[in-house]
Amino acid sequence: MDPKQHERIAVNVSTVTIAINLALAGFKFLAGFLAHSGAMVSDAVHSASDVLATCIVILGVKLAGREADQSHPYGHERMECIAALILGVILAATGLGIGWSGIQKITGGEGLAIPGALALVAAVVSIVVKEVMFWYTWLAAKKIDSSALKAEAWHHRSDALSSVGSFAGILGARLGFPVLDPAASV
Repeated sequence: MDPKQHERIAVNVSTVTIAINLALAGFKFLAGFLAHSGAMVSDAVHSASDVLATCIVILGVKLAGREADQSHPYGHERMECIAALILGVILAATGLGIGWSGIQKITGGEGLAIPGALALVAAVVSIVVKEVMFWYTWLAAKKIDSSALKAEAWHHRSDALSSVGSFAGILGARLGFPVLDPAASV
C-alpha cells in the first residue's frame, strides 16, 4: 500500500476516535459528577487520556511514512512500533493514577456516596461505543497493517472492559455496597 494512503487512513481513523473520545469523556464526566460516581469520573479521565494516546498514534504513523534519509537509510517504519510502545506506557501510567485515586477514596475515610442511575447508563453507553471503536480501528489497522492502529484498537477494547468494571462497581454500590464504586476505579 502506498505510504501516503496508509497515513491518510490511519489519520482519518484516529481523528474520528479523537472526536468520539472527547464527546464520550465529556458525557461520562458529567454523568459521574451528577450521579456522584467516582468510578464514572475515573472512566471519563481515562477516556480523556485516550485523546493524548491517539495523538501519539497519529505522530507515529506520520513519522513512519517518511522516506529513508542519511540518518535512517532503511526508512522510518519502526516509528509506528515506538508509538505503540509509548501508548503502552501512557496506558500503564493512567491506570496507576486512576487506581491510586480509588485506593485513596477507599482508605481515606470519606463518606461513600451511592451513585445515581445516570452513571449506569453512561457505563453502558461507554461499553457499546468503545466496542464499536475497537472494530472500526481494528478493521482499518488490518487493512493497512499498522501496529500502532492495532495497539489503539486493543486500547479501545480494554476501555470497553474497564467500563464493564465501572458498570459492575456502580451497580454494586447501588445495590448496597458503596465501596464497590471506588473499588471499580481501582
